[in-house]
Order: sequence, then C-alpha cells, then structure tokens
Amino acid sequence: MSRLSMISVVKKILFDIDNQNMKFSFKSILFFFIAVAMVGMFSSCTEDEELPYGGKPTINYIRITNPDASDSLVAKAGQGAMIAIVGQNLEGAREIWFNDLRGSLSPTFITNTSIITRVPADIPTEISNQIKIIFADGDSLMYDFEVDISEPVITGMLSEYVNTGDVATIYGNFFYDPVTVTFTGGVEGEVVSVSEDANVIEVIVPEGAVPGPITVSTNFGEFESEFWFRDNRNIIAGFDGTLAGLWTGPDYVKASDPVIPAINGKFVRFNKSLGPYPYSEFYVGPANSDLALENRNIPEDALANPADYVLKFEVNTLAPLAGAELRMYIGNGDLVSERDAQFYTWRPNVNTNGRWETVSIPFEDFYTANEEFAYNPNGYNMSFWFHGPVAVNTNFAMDNLRVVPIAE
Repeated sequence: MSRLSMISVVKKILFDIDNQNMKFSFKSILFFFIAVAMVGMFSSCTEDEELPYGGKPTINYIRITNPDASDSLVAKAGQGAMIAIVGQNLEGAREIWFNDLRGSLSPTFITNTSIITRVPADIPTEISNQIKIIFADGDSLMYDFEVDISEPVITGMLSEYVNTGDVATIYGNFFYDPVTVTFTGGVEGEVVSVSEDANVIEVIVPEGAVPGPITVSTNFGEFESEFWFRDNRNIIAGFDGTLAGLWTGPDYVKASDPVIPAINGKFVRFNKSLGPYPYSEFYVGPANSDLALENRNIPEDALANPADYVLKFEVNTLAPLAGAELRMYIGNGDLVSERDAQFYTWRPNVNTNGRWETVSIPFEDFYTANEEFAYNPNGYNMSFWFHGPVAVNTNFAMDNLRVVPIAE
C-alpha cells in the first residue's frame, strides 16, 4: 500500500466516524490506530530513503572558518584552530575527539550539514591523526585529520659549556613531553624539568657528551641546534697555553678556584674593586707571544663576512658587572698606540650569581670597532682592560673566547 493510499484510508475512517456522530465500534478504533501507525512507519522509511547517504553520517571535507579563506579545504590544523566540518546527517553529533583528546561541541554550531568546533589546545598522548565523532544513537564516524603540532625549536643555552653531571639549561619552544635531549656522541641526558610553557629544558649532561650540536626530540619531531655544545671551534682565547710573552695575564689565569668551577681547563679569574676610570688590564700581549698562537684561529672568512659570525665566551660573576666597561682590542698595529685608539667596548649589565653563562657579541660590531684589521695567519696583538666612569667590583671569571658562525 502506498503512502497516499494509507492516508486516504485514514481520511475515510475519520469521515465515517463523523457521519456516525461519534458512534463507532471498538473494531473501528483499533483499525484507526493501526492505520495511523502504518502511515508513520511508511513516512519514516520514505524520509530515510530520501536523506543523502541513506541517513548515514558522512564528512565531505573540512575547512577553516576564516571568512577570507572560507574556500580553503584542510587536512590538518593547528592547536586551538576553529574549523568547520562539512558533510551530511551530522545533527546527531554528541562527542568529538581529536587523537585522544575530546573537543567541545555546542548545539548552536551543529546542523545536519556542518559542525563548527575548535581543535583542542592540549597536547595528545596518543597520535591517531583522526577525528572521531560519536552520535546520539551510539554510532561513530572516523575521518583522517592531522592536528598540526609544532616540532621542537632550540634557540640557545644558558651556557654552552657545562660539566658532566651538571644541569644544562636549553632555551627554545614546543618542548612537549615526552622530550629527549641527545648530545653529540650519541648519549642522552636525563631531563630534570620542562617549563610549563614548554620553552625551557633542564637536563643533566651525560658521560660521553662531546663538542657538537644537541638534538631535542618529541612525539612531533626533532630539532638539531646550529650552535655547538662545548663549542671548540676557532677559540681565540682559551687561556690553556704557556702564556709566554704576555705583558699581562699569567697572574689572572687559573686552573681552579675555590668558588668558581672550571668548565674547560684554565680560565681568567679577576677580582678587583675598581674606581672610576681605572686602567686595569687582565689579558695583554703582542703577536709574538703565545697569545697569538690562539687568536690566529679567527677564520679568514669571518673578516670577509663578519655579519655571518659571532664572538662568544662564557662568563661567571660573583658580583654585578653593571656599569663596568671592558675594552677589547685586536689588531696588527703598534700595541701601545693602536689599542688606545681603536677597541670594542663591552658594557655588561650582567650578574650570573655564580653560574657560567654564554655571552654573544655580533662579530661585525667587534670587527668594525677594531678598524677591520687585515687577516694575519700568524696572529694578532690583543688587549683586554677595564676603563670606565663607574666604580665596580669586577669579581668574575671568563673563558672560551671564540669566533663562530652565527646560528640562524
């Protein structure tokens, strides 16, 4: 019997009832309800057959909700992104999951043909790269979709020199647990902590770590640093030679200290209270001294392309160096007269509180201040001294001056 025929039967029954002035038999009542039920069933079946995909929930595509890019279809989106899921028969959606994280659904943003929702901002533990939608009838729908979570990025270290067994601090971003830190030498360090905003790692330096890049790995990728841990390239003042021929320096170079630990052999240890405009040298020597055996390590390319390099060193202060002016000269001319006329002035505003930290100075600035001296494979005159208008207690240590490629 067709839907129209069933409706006609019901109409006839109602007409008969009306003509009999509401005097009808129990049999008529029963037939009436059966007829109505059959019409409903037939109507329901017909509507299901008319629905797209037979009423089965289906996702056609996903797009971003930005009106300026509403025609952009996506197969992945970043954490916290708003997306529109477009399909058919979606109005019964009750739960939505991205990987193993439940997303939010609002009835206001659910229609038969679309669901608007936001990708969870939290980090999933298990990665399936799928969306799962659960419907009111218990049915579920899976759809391939990747939550685009950034791979880790390393930007630097508190100190690029850290002793084995001590804690190194690494700066960057997207350090999502679980995270591993691998040092050159193929050894992993024990991660002590990761900051709440995932941009700082503290890790114990393992036995077997050697000079070279470090690698941070998460579930979402890995990143190898462009700078080197324990960078031993192009060291121009490591203070480990005999120091023969230096005018000033041997008295301040120490292999150990009661308060400041060595991080790479000998280091400069300087502890003087200086009044305004003192003239206090701590590392001075000509090109025919052992000092030049190291500073000749300045790469020739660094003089040709100074913007591509950086001057680095480690410093450890036991008192604030704020107000101090450290003049740093390197050149080929007369050591006495030239260093008084050309030098780079480092004005530190630093207090490391007894920890070693890495300092970076653009080599282009340093080189320009030193009058762009010519390359000399035999080494250079060098002079470092304090001279400034403010009294300062220069209680600090310094090591590992080097000219290395800048990390981009």
